[in-house]
Order: sequence, then C-alpha cells, then structure tokens
Amino acid sequence: MDLEQLVGEARQRELLHISPRYRTIAVAMVLSDVVEAEDGYTASHCRSVGELAVWVADELGLGRRIRQELEIVALLHDIGKITIPKEILNKPAELTNDEFELMKTHTVEGQALLDQVGGRFARVGRVVRSCHERWDGSGYPDGLEGEEIPVVARIVFCCDAYSAMTTDRPYRRAMTPGAALDELSLGSGTQFEPRIVEALRRRVALDSYESVSASRAYGLRPRLGTPLPADLPASP
Repeated sequence: MDLEQLVGEARQRELLHISPRYRTIAVAMVLSDVVEAEDGYTASHCRSVGELAVWVADELGLGRRIRQELEIVALLHDIGKITIPKEILNKPAELTNDEFELMKTHTVEGQALLDQVGGRFARVGRVVRSCHERWDGSGYPDGLEGEEIPVVARIVFCCDAYSAMTTDRPYRRAMTPGAALDELSLGSGTQFEPRIVEALRRRVALDSYESVSASRAYGLRPRLGTPLPADLPASP
C-alpha cells in the first residue's frame, strides 16, 4: 500500500472548489475506496456500521454535527486494517495472542494515516483511535473509560460489535439479531455504554417490525431471520 499516493490523492480532493462538508465526504470516499481495494469485507462492514450509528444518533436525539462526524468516523474506523497482513485479517480460526496484539494496532495506525491527510481528518483520527475503548476502561489503546471516550467512538464501538456478530465470517456463522442484541446487553455497563445499547436495541426492533409489516402489506416474505419483536404490536 503506497500511503503517500493515498494521502496525495486525498489532499487533491481537498482542493476541489466545493463546500467543506462535501469536500470532507469526497476525501472520506477516496479513503474508503482504498479500504475496499484492500479488503472488501472491511469496507462493507464499515458502511453497515455507519448506517447503524446514524440510527443510534437519531434515537438519542444527537445533533447534526455529531451525526455528520459519526458518518465519517464509522466509514473510516477500520482504515488502519490496511496495515494488517491479510493472512491475519482473513484467518479462518481464532487469532493467537501475538496476532491479536498486532490486530489491535489498527486503531493507532488508522489515526497515523488520517493525521497524514490532515485538516479535519486529524480530529477524525483521534476518534478512530478510541473506537475500541470500553465503558469500564478495559479497552485499547489508552484505557479510557466512561465519558472520557468520545461519544462518537462509543456509538461506533457498539454498532461495530453488532454488525460483526450478525455477519458470517470464515471462522463462525452469523448470529441472529436477537442473539447479538442479547450479547450487547451482557456487555452493557462494562464494554458498552448502557444508553447506546438500549438505543440500538430499540432501533433494531423498530426496523424488524417495519420489515415484517411491509412484507405483510405487500404479500412478501419477511427478510430471513427477522422475527417480529415481542415488545411491538403485531400487524392486524
């Protein structure tokens, strides 16, 4: 991976005569394309996390600025994985301790890359660095806890876990949405901020209900693995 070429292309996009908001998105898309070229799963996963993160922001009533930052951070939170050997990224078995320690460096590597891009991406890089910090302080790389962790990083971390659990990987089958939410609840207050877990649970339940309702209305089959949430009323 030629990082200098990547940074040069990203900076060239920064010079486009467009508004700062769209200029930032343009650069983020360049960086996302690089992730896509290196590892299609990671890029798809990041897009999924972005969608979930925006849902959670809506549920929590967060402002537009935080929502916009969420979109960019979620899209790029795993960009540091382009520095991790593919045989570790795609290993069809549990990682060894040494491999896991190497994998954990992707947060600081991601920050370093975004620091090279500069501008607004230096701020994005600082948040990307914190996307594996845990609510109880047992995460990495800095052992931040509670409110010390940027709220955007807290949301991305929770949505990242949900997306990973509900996706097939070479070493395991995907969990159902309900099982994944139960796992998040077990980690609520330790790994994850409780209010974020509850916001994600509400939004996934609503999405499942809307999917089932739409399927009934149009005579279609619901999406595979989409149960009718128990806490929402059945369609008439």
